[in-house]
Amino acid sequence: MTKVILMPRNNMTIKAVTFDLDDTLWPLYDVIMNSHKLSNDWLINKHPQMKEILFSSKEREMWQRLIKAEPSLANRLSELRKKVIETLLVENGVEISSASMDSDKAFKIFLDERHKVTYFENVLEVLARLKEVYQLGVLTNGNASIETLGIDHLFDFYLNAEMVNDSKPGAKMFEEAISITNLKPNEICHVGDHPVNDVEGALNVGFKAIWLNALDNSWPDEQECHVPEVKNWKDLEATIAAF
Repeated sequence: MTKVILMPRNNMTIKAVTFDLDDTLWPLYDVIMNSHKLSNDWLINKHPQMKEILFSSKEREMWQRLIKAEPSLANRLSELRKKVIETLLVENGVEISSASMDSDKAFKIFLDERHKVTYFENVLEVLARLKEVYQLGVLTNGNASIETLGIDHLFDFYLNAEMVNDSKPGAKMFEEAISITNLKPNEICHVGDHPVNDVEGALNVGFKAIWLNALDNSWPDEQECHVPEVKNWKDLEATIAAF
């Protein structure tokens, strides 16, 4: 098979491409569910009284309770997850210092598993080719680390919600990408799976956008998608070049 190499052109419309991570480079659901289960199983094994708390509405309610008390925690997912665990442990009879240590250990189990992803087909090959032509960046609301994943060499920059204290579709992450690339908004294309966080957020600041729909989802509320839709990564290069 002949390798396709896109050569830079002075008149290219798009000069940088930013990517979401979860459900864009890899499917997330099974990874997160397994990570959450292993973390909670470890906690329950050490603190049996947590069996009726974890995996229940009580755990979900704690997430909302802490965010309501400190809204910015929604942009700091790692800290939030550890705080949820620690608070639940303390409320169920675990001494504070032990609760803090065990929340750290449980989070490490979660985070280690969270990085055991399986990429969608063609992801790494396409990113490598795009890197030869465009500045590439990551804009994610999550806490996946491209360094831990070993793909940081494919990107020029990485931004997450914690770093800018704002989550997509908020403008701060996109605006920071404009500053880093020193480009005009319409010279940047954002690629992501979420119609609001990725597509709407990008369009609101003047980016171009591509809906990366590898999971074959439906556009919400039966509305029409007004940006290019890509279901297979092998079609992404040509779609970006067509802007």
